[in-house]
Amino acid sequence: MRPVSRHVLAGMVVAGACLLAACSSSTSGTVTVGIEGPMTGPQSATGIDMWRAAQLEAANINSAGGVLGKSIQLLQLDDRADPATGVFAAQQAIARHISAVVGPYNSAVGVQVLPLYTQAGLPVVRLTSNHTTSGMGITLQPMDYQVAPFMASAIEKTPGSKRVAIVYDTSTYTSGVAAQVKALLTSAQVPVVTFQSINSQQTQFADVLAAVKAVNPTIVYYVAYDPQADDLVEQASTMAVPGTCLVDGLAEEGPVFLKTVPRRLAQKCVFSGVPTAEQFSGAGSYVSDYKAKYNNESPGTWGTFTYDSLGALASAVKTAGSWSGQKVDPVLFHLSGYHGITGTTTINPATGDRNNPPLLMETVNSSGHYVVSSEWRQHGGLPVLPAL
Repeated sequence: MRPVSRHVLAGMVVAGACLLAACSSSTSGTVTVGIEGPMTGPQSATGIDMWRAAQLEAANINSAGGVLGKSIQLLQLDDRADPATGVFAAQQAIARHISAVVGPYNSAVGVQVLPLYTQAGLPVVRLTSNHTTSGMGITLQPMDYQVAPFMASAIEKTPGSKRVAIVYDTSTYTSGVAAQVKALLTSAQVPVVTFQSINSQQTQFADVLAAVKAVNPTIVYYVAYDPQADDLVEQASTMAVPGTCLVDGLAEEGPVFLKTVPRRLAQKCVFSGVPTAEQFSGAGSYVSDYKAKYNNESPGTWGTFTYDSLGALASAVKTAGSWSGQKVDPVLFHLSGYHGITGTTTINPATGDRNNPPLLMETVNSSGHYVVSSEWRQHGGLPVLPAL
C-alpha cells in the first residue's frame, strides 16, 4: 500500500469532516451541492473566497424558497489544488450522494475529478480554464484558448520594441496558456526570447530570473498561481530584471497579490484577467453583503464566478424540474442570456464554455486598487465590459 503524503492526508481529513457534518444534518427538505476548491494549502485564499460566495448565493436561493421545494445545503470539498486530494474528496462526495458540483478551480485537479463527477451523472459547473476540461460540465469563466489570443494581441499591439520573456508554472492551465501565447506571438513575428518553466513547489527563482535578465526583455509575462506570482515579481525586482511586468490575472488571486506585494512593485505591473467584484456593475449588493458577513473583507477574484455558477445551476435545475444530470445538463449546455453579477452568460453547447467572457487589462493605482488600463486598451484595441 502506497504511503499517503501529509498534504493528501490533510485534505482527506478536511474533506471527510465536512462530508460527515453535511450528511449528519441532511434532511428530506434539503439537497446537497458540493463546492470544490483549494480550501486549504497555498492557494486557500481562492478556495475560501469561492466558499464564502457560494454561502451567500445559497442563502439568497433558500430565502426565496429554495430549488424545487428544497433548500440548498453546501458541502465543502477541499482539494488543496492537488489532484490526488481532489480525487479522494470527489469519491467521498459521490459516495455520499451529493446532487451537483460547483468547481473545481484548478485545471490540473479538474482533469482528474471532472470525469468522476460526470460519470456519476452529476450536473457540474466548473471553474477550470484549460481546454482539456471543456465538455465536462459548463463554466462561466474564461478558457485558456480565449485568454491566449487576448494576451497575444495585447502584447503584439503594445507600442515600442518587443522582446518577450515568458515564465510559467508547469501546472495544467498555466503551462497551457503560456504555450498558446508563445505560439501566437511567434506566428505574429514577435520575438519570444526565453521560455522558462518553474514547478509548483518552487519558492526561489534566482536561476530562472537570471536567465530572463540575460536576454534583456522588454516584457516579462509571468503565468503562475499565488503565492508564486507574488514571489516572482518581488524577486525579479530585487534582481533588477528589465521589462514591463505582465502578470496573468487568471492564475493569481488579485486581492492576495495586493496584500503581499509592496504597492510600489504592484504599480509597475500590468494584469490580465477578469474584472474585480467591485468593477462588475451588477455586483454592488454582493460586495456589500460579502463585507458585512466577512469582517469587512473585500471579495476575491473567483468568488463572483462561484456565486454566478451556483445561481446558474439552480436556475437550470428549476427549468429541468429535476436534479438529475441527464435532465439538467441539456439546460446547462444551452444556457442563454443568464443574468448574473459577472454579466450576461451564454454557453457554447459544443464545449460548455462561456461565449465572450469578460477579459481586460488592469493596473494598480496610487490608492492600491485595480483599475482598467486605459493605455493598454487604447493601444491594443482590447475588449472591456461596457459597464466598466
